Parts: sequence; structure tokens; C-alpha cells
Amino acid sequence: MIRARFKANPEDYRPIKWPVKHPYWCSGYAADNSHSIVVAYADDVDEILSNWPEAKDIEAEQVDAYLFTSRFPIPTWFAEQQAKAGA
Repeated sequence: MIRARFKANPEDYRPIKWPVKHPYWCSGYAADNSHSIVVAYADDVDEILSNWPEAKDIEAEQVDAYLFTSRFPIPTWFAEQQAKAGA
């Protein structure tokens, strides 16, 4: 699994497919509003590009587990999805 940071659509940073397998967040916007900055977990970069075809400047690192923090809390939709799956 990877944790990726990338530039995405400034008007709608959400993935084009739903539901997605892993959590994601919009962490901000460019000063000139030319793009949003998205942080997302995914199986690989291909999954990022499948969900965000406009993604640019993808930086990714391998991770073993999700890390939720006060800045990146567990998304409500993801917690509900995990509960339904019995995880």
C-alpha cells in the first residue's frame, strides 16, 4: 500500500470512482487556486490515476498501515465502510 500526495482538480478534488478502497483528504489548495493537494492511500500509483486521472506530481511512499492524526482523521464515510465490512 502507498500513501500518496498529489495535485488534483481545484474545483472538485473527489475521486471519479466511488466507493474507493482507501481514505483520502484534501490538504489544501495552491495559492493561485490552480490545483488542490490531495493525500490518499492506495494499493499503487495506478489506483491513484484510476481514481484521479488528472493527478500530477505524485509523490508516494510505501506504508504498512493507515496513520490517522488530528490533521488526517479517519473519514466518516471510511469508518462507516469499515464497520459494514466488519473490519
